[in-house]
Amino acid sequence: MKDHSRRLFIIVVFASLLVARGFGVAAAESKLQCNLPTDQSANLPRTVAIASNLAGTGAHALASGLSAVASKSTPISVKVQPYNGPNAWMPLLESGEVDFGIINILDSHMAATGTGNYKKTYPMIRIVSGGVFPFTGSIMVRDKSDIKQPSDLKGKRIAWDFGGHAITHTWQMAALEVSNIKPNDLTQVRFSNLNDAIRAVPEGKVDATFAAIGIGINEEANAMEPIRFLSLPDNDNSNKILAKFGGSIVKQDLMTAGVRGDTRVIGYPLHLASSTKVSDRTVSTLLKVWWDNLGELQTIHPQFKKWTKDVQAITNFTVPYHPGAVKFYKEVGVWSAKHDARTKEICS
Repeated sequence: MKDHSRRLFIIVVFASLLVARGFGVAAAESKLQCNLPTDQSANLPRTVAIASNLAGTGAHALASGLSAVASKSTPISVKVQPYNGPNAWMPLLESGEVDFGIINILDSHMAATGTGNYKKTYPMIRIVSGGVFPFTGSIMVRDKSDIKQPSDLKGKRIAWDFGGHAITHTWQMAALEVSNIKPNDLTQVRFSNLNDAIRAVPEGKVDATFAAIGIGINEEANAMEPIRFLSLPDNDNSNKILAKFGGSIVKQDLMTAGVRGDTRVIGYPLHLASSTKVSDRTVSTLLKVWWDNLGELQTIHPQFKKWTKDVQAITNFTVPYHPGAVKFYKEVGVWSAKHDARTKEICS
């Protein structure tokens, strides 16, 4: 097993133990609603929509790549619909106004259980692809800033809240916790979305914000004024803290804006999700196209380099896979008895 696959297994095990870590998720004995029927129509839709974050983010880049390849290789016209974050589009996934969405492992579990950043349950959410691992993030500052390490953040202005992209605030709180920084150590500046918060760093409106690494909006910010990501503490305590969020400390690749030297950041899985309103045939048809054209996807955006076949059917998922995805993964030989056992574990 590849090193990143081993790390993914450990992270997802940790995420499945969220209930024991007190992060406001459902009690361990409660199970997800996995018996909801899915659409059994044999007809493919003319169009489907993939929800993503705003343009310039990693989620938008992934959705755009998937859309382009699927629209070219199937009779389905796949469009991207950007929102402030999963909190904004989850009700639309429930109503059927969007069909898929890019969402991280913690967000998907909180949505399914109605915990954390979600005020109600969304039992219809299903995983289609394990997606990208590791998707990474840390705290961004201006490169010329006197903030050289996380402890230097005390007394500084930091972006806060992020509106519909509440999960960014959750990851920021995790980064602060591993750095032993408390919210009242900072001057909090509220933003309604992530992109405005990132632009505010080079604009000098704030001193820092949490941001995903390797996304387009960072390039824009870096062109305004060079940015830098802080290296977070890489130790057992950090990983113990991050376990409750489904993440861990990983070493960041150098070839991206804002990464200067050896930088340790938060890594976590970023999924493609769907719902029980989407037919099994639609899911399996699109998965086959993306699976067969992975090489093309990997030329579209660097994040697809981490969208590898060995992490699409993970064995310790925290939200059930869509039946159409299960069917496809069985056909290509990557769905095993371990996957079935895991489904029973979280659903029965």
